[in-house]
Amino acid sequence: MNRQRAAHLHLSPAHIQQGMFAVLALLITLISGQQFLRWEQSQQPEAPRPLISHPTQTHFSAVSSGQADSTPMRMMDVDQARPVGEIRHQERWVF
Repeated sequence: MNRQRAAHLHLSPAHIQQGMFAVLALLITLISGQQFLRWEQSQQPEAPRPLISHPTQTHFSAVSSGQADSTPMRMMDVDQARPVGEIRHQERWVF
């Protein structure tokens, strides 16, 4: 922000007080609206909720043993498209 523009902006204590009062009035209005909606919803008869049963998992099993025989997995950067052995080291500057 340009300091010259900020210097020309004169905030008197009355302006600050009016702004704080506006924020307080907005906060009270929002809280009152939420409380009114909560009260209004509590007055309505509650609809029966459908019961949803989720199956619970009781045991764990290996995905497959065929992957254990394949080549070992290596961690790679997201932007790496070639295997690790074929990539030349590139110097990177991160700021």
